Amino acid sequence: MRDLLVKIALRLGIYQQLVEWINRLKFEVQARRMRRNGLQMLAAAQEALDNMYVRAFLTYGALLGAYRDKGFISYDPDIDLGILAHEIPADLHQQMAKAGFQLHKQGVLANGQVFEETYIYRKLHLDIFYYFQEGEDYYSIIARKHETKEWKEANATDGFPCDRSYVPACDFEKREFLGLQVYMPTNTDGWLRAIYSDSYMTPIKNWNAKDYVTRIVHSNERSYRRFF
Repeated sequence: MRDLLVKIALRLGIYQQLVEWINRLKFEVQARRMRRNGLQMLAAAQEALDNMYVRAFLTYGALLGAYRDKGFISYDPDIDLGILAHEIPADLHQQMAKAGFQLHKQGVLANGQVFEETYIYRKLHLDIFYYFQEGEDYYSIIARKHETKEWKEANATDGFPCDRSYVPACDFEKREFLGLQVYMPTNTDGWLRAIYSDSYMTPIKNWNAKDYVTRIVHSNERSYRRFF
């Protein structure tokens, strides 16, 4: 049934509008859940990762909210954490499962390299981005929508285009956030300028990287989604 509806929507030229409407609805539901229980999920994730001696740090929207808004961004549907790729323990998935986090999805490059994972915790989403070092920078990988295909077809064929988000390499330290002690990059200002541009202190709900000067650059890599 799903495939038939997709074909009809594509034929009518409304597929992209339909996907955007569905995503907006999902985001609104997830954002409400985040406002209610996001702190509980962050506390559980922090405890589990600390027990594995993993420095999982706030990044993307979670870092922006912590630094600029002193809390979660009201319309953010998930929590973004980062981990340096070389610090990821072999039993990460097993230990996260013991803490109540079920692995839901991975972003995987064509060479098999995992760069992002999504976990489900009591209907909330936790995104973990792997960070890789290149010279004096770290970078994470962001998968974008396929140029022309709907996601299921793209995933089965040539995959999704990717960007690399570069930030200055630095250390991490624990700081207070809503009563928790959580890791953040010591050069938080530099990270947020690299990701969101120099105007990051101005809230912009429909922010798009292409409209600002950031250190997010297009990559020739292609990626795929692996579900569990």
